[in-house]
Amino acid sequence: MKRILQLFLLAWCCLPILAQNNSNWKMAIISDVHIMAPALLQQEGSAFQKYVTHDRKMLKESPELLKSCIGDLIKAHPQVVLITGDLTKDGEKLSHEYLSRELLLPLKEAGIAVYVIPGNHDINNPHAVVFLGDSVKRTDTVTPEEFARYYQDYGYGQAIARDPYSLSYVVQLNEHTRLLGIDACKYEENDFERNTCVTGGRIKPETMEFIRAQVEDAEKHGCHLLTMMHHGLIRHWKWQDKVMKPYLVDHWKKRSKEFARLGLDVVFTGHFHAQDISSRKKRGRTVYDIETGSTVSYPLPYRLITFNGRQLHIETHYIQNISSVASAQDLKDRALRFAKSGMGTIVRGMLPAKVPDTLAQKAGVILGEAYAAHLGGDERMPATYRAELKGVCKQLRHYTWKYAFALGKVGKYLYTDLPPQDNNVTIETPYAY
Repeated sequence: MKRILQLFLLAWCCLPILAQNNSNWKMAIISDVHIMAPALLQQEGSAFQKYVTHDRKMLKESPELLKSCIGDLIKAHPQVVLITGDLTKDGEKLSHEYLSRELLLPLKEAGIAVYVIPGNHDINNPHAVVFLGDSVKRTDTVTPEEFARYYQDYGYGQAIARDPYSLSYVVQLNEHTRLLGIDACKYEENDFERNTCVTGGRIKPETMEFIRAQVEDAEKHGCHLLTMMHHGLIRHWKWQDKVMKPYLVDHWKKRSKEFARLGLDVVFTGHFHAQDISSRKKRGRTVYDIETGSTVSYPLPYRLITFNGRQLHIETHYIQNISSVASAQDLKDRALRFAKSGMGTIVRGMLPAKVPDTLAQKAGVILGEAYAAHLGGDERMPATYRAELKGVCKQLRHYTWKYAFALGKVGKYLYTDLPPQDNNVTIETPYAY
C-alpha cells in the first residue's frame, strides 16, 4: 500500500511538468524563399541582370540562403516549420523539384514537420524561363495538381481535409491545434499569350465555405486553428490598399472581419517581403496578421515562435552566413543594396520623362530608404529623413503634382510603423495553442 501511495504521489508531482511540456512548443516561419534551381541560369548575361535589377531578390544566392536558414532551424529544432508561399522564382518545375526533393530533406530527416502553401509565383507561371545570356526561353511550370504532388510530404499528404476548389488544406499539429493553409492565389488568371502573372489574391466563395466548415469541425473536436496564407489579410501600412493592393487579399476588410467572427485570430503571411505584424479588432476580437520577410531579401529574416498557453512569444532571427559572401555584415549590406536599388529602379521607371534624371534618382533613393526600413520592421522615421522627403517632394511638384503627392504619402507611411511591434513581441490570444 505504501509503495502504491509513493507511485501515486510521484505521478501527481510530475503532472505539472508534463502539462508544461505539452503547452510549450515551437514553430518556425520562413517565407518567399524564391528558390531558383541553378540549372535555370545556363549562361549569365543581360537577360538575368535585367530580371534581378527589377526584382529586388538575391535569386542566384537563393539555395545557399535557404540552406543556411535550414541549418539554423535544425539547431533550434522547432516541431513545425511553415513556408508561407512563393517557394520558387517563377514556378519552374526544376525549382519545385530541387526544393521538394533536395533542399527541404534535411528538415524532414531531422524529424521537423514542414508545411507549405503556394504563392503567386508558384503555379501556371508564364515567367518560368531558362536564362541564356542575352535571351531566355520558357521552361516547364507546374499545375495545381502537380504542386500538391511535389509537396506530398510537406502538407498535402498529411491533410485531414482538402478544399476541392483550391490548394487549401488542414493538418493536425497537436492534440488541440490544427493548421489551416489557405490558397488565395489567382493562377487560373495567368496568361501565357500575354506573358502575365497575376500578383493579387482572393479567397474564393467556395473556399470560404471550406474554411467555415473547418472551423466548425475543429470546434467539434476541441481544437483551435492557426492559419497561414501567402497574401496579406490586413494592411501593414496606411495606403497599402491604395497603391499596392495586390499584396492584400481582395476585400481584405470584409475577410478580416469574418476571420474575427470565426475565431481565426492568428494568420501567418508573406508576399510583401517585410517583417511586420499588423492587427485589426472587430466584434471584440483581435486578428493578427504576422507577416514574415523573405530569405532572399533584406534583412534575410526568419521567425521562431514559442507557444506557451495563450501566449505567442515571437523572436526574429537572421541568416548570417553563406559561403559565397565573406561575412555576415557583407551579406546584410548586399541584401540592403538590392532592396534600395530595386525600389529606386521602380520609382525612376514610374516617373514621367520630363522629370530630370538627378531628381528621379533622389526620389528613388528616398523611397528606397523607407522601403528598406519597412522590410526590417519596427521602423522609426529619423528627422533628417522627414526633411529630405519634404525637399524632394517640393522639387518634384514643379514637374508632376500627382507623383509628388504620392511620393510624400508613401514615403511617410512606409516609414510609420503600425502596432504592435514587429520583430520581438509577445501576443496574447484567446486560445491555448
